[in-house]
Amino acid sequence: MPKFVRQDKENLIHPNDRMAKWIRFLTNEDDARWEVMANQDPIIENAVDMLRTVSMDREARMLAEAREKALKDINSIRGEAMREGKEEGIEEGIKKGIEKGRKEGIKEGKREDAKMMLMEGLDLHLIIKITGLTESEVLELKSELN
Repeated sequence: MPKFVRQDKENLIHPNDRMAKWIRFLTNEDDARWEVMANQDPIIENAVDMLRTVSMDREARMLAEAREKALKDINSIRGEAMREGKEEGIEEGIKKGIEKGRKEGIKEGKREDAKMMLMEGLDLHLIIKITGLTESEVLELKSELN
């Protein structure tokens, strides 16, 4: 251990060396230093949390566990609500897409009918009346045919 301490003080050990982090953690008694170490490494953070939980009295530990369970439950409920929301959004999007496609299909059908009527020489106003297209739409179709 003295060899490690000397090498660590002389910066001969890489700061991200996993074993060195654990030795520093286990040999350190300063809570403030533990906080710094916990902020730098999620595994050390987990160990600090466990130490705090274990060192609490029974009632405090039960409260901490209940709080942790409640937070997990809340996150689970949020996740489920988000999944349900996405599913509903997808279903709604599909319905709207189908409806839009149906309307576009009907419109395209009317355009095709109007083209056929124009090729047959039917009156412009009669085509408008039958198809429900606007005059400008029918005139546009007529120009496409010419």
